[in-house]
Formats: sequence, C-alpha cells, structure tokens
Amino acid sequence: MGIPEKKNIGILGGTFDPVHFGHLRTALAAQQEFALDEVRLIPCHHPVHKEEPEVSAQGRIEMLHKATKTEKRLVVDVRECMRPGPSYMIETLESLRTEYPKERLFLLLGVDAFNNLEAWKDWQKIFEIAHLIVITRPGWEINPSSLVKKFCKKRMASSFSEMSEAKKGNVLAYSFMPLMISSSEIRSLLKENKSVRYLTPNKVIKYIKKHELYK
Repeated sequence: MGIPEKKNIGILGGTFDPVHFGHLRTALAAQQEFALDEVRLIPCHHPVHKEEPEVSAQGRIEMLHKATKTEKRLVVDVRECMRPGPSYMIETLESLRTEYPKERLFLLLGVDAFNNLEAWKDWQKIFEIAHLIVITRPGWEINPSSLVKKFCKKRMASSFSEMSEAKKGNVLAYSFMPLMISSSEIRSLLKENKSVRYLTPNKVIKYIKKHELYK
C-alpha cells in the first residue's frame, strides 16, 4: 500500500450566533479556491474578544449541523465547546495538531481579526502549528500592529502553492467578496420580529423559531 497523501485542513472559528450564509460561503469559497480536503467550523465556547453568545453552545452546534448537513467538506468541530474556560485559538490548534500530526492546517482569519492578532494569547505559537489565510474584503486594509508586521514580513506568500511548500508558518492574503451579513444583524431583526429569510438557511430559521431564540 502507498503512503496516504497529507490532508489540507481549513479552520474557521467563530461564535456562529447564529451561523449564516456569510460564514458558509466564506468556508466553501476557501475550500474550493485552495482545494482543501475540509474546512472545520469551530464554534467558540467562551470568546475572549467578544461578548458571550446569546445561545448556548449546544444550540449553536445544532444550528451548524443543520446548516452544513448537505456539504460534506464543511465539518462541525465542537472541541472548543468541550473545554471549560476561555476559548483560545492556540489551544484549539494544539489539540488539532495532536489529532492530525502530519496534516497541513490553514487558519482562516478575517482581516479584522488578523489586525488584532497581537491581542491573542501566544499568537506567535500559531505559526509553529498552522499557516494563516487572511481573508481581505473591500474597505478593509491588512494593517496589524508593527510587531505583527515585522514578525510576518518574511512569512508572506504570494500564492497558495508557495505557502504550502512549508508545513506551517506562512501567511497568504486571500481577496474574497463576502456576503455582507452579520450575526448581530440577524439577532436584531429577530428581536424586532422581522424576517431573516435569505440571510441564513431555512433549517436554521426553523430551529430558531422552534426554540424561540433571540427574543
């Protein structure tokens, strides 16, 4: 038997409160653009840089499962929700590296998150485990702190193939026109008893209505 090829695994974290088409389109577009074997959607249990989610971890996990049921390349990963305390990405990546010691890991980050990278716990260690794909969008500039800029200067790749020559540690800017949808917008509409149709999958809407969420 031949040696199995190493997988390329994308990682997209978030509160997913609730999950919407913007999340799903970003994950699927990155999966297709870079031929990733899968993108793991990892709901955050206790976010460090955001307010606590309105819906429980279990509720957000169930909505994610409903939203991704027909797309086998998008995988719901609940490891952060199984950990007590604050959810730190470095701990999530360390857990993934233990589980997938030979795979290439690609952390998908919005440009706003990347610009705030210096505030993350042990952010330098992320580069010892994974590559970073920074998703840029119109109106947002990649402009992290001077420390992060200096750290990443020699790590910037011009293409996915160049980035993938190493197992970890490189950064690629990915220009992508996202769907301008936000979870906070959906929550606000629901609180006003307005329709959120076409913003999130119908199965998610039915779940929200059934469990009377975001009232």
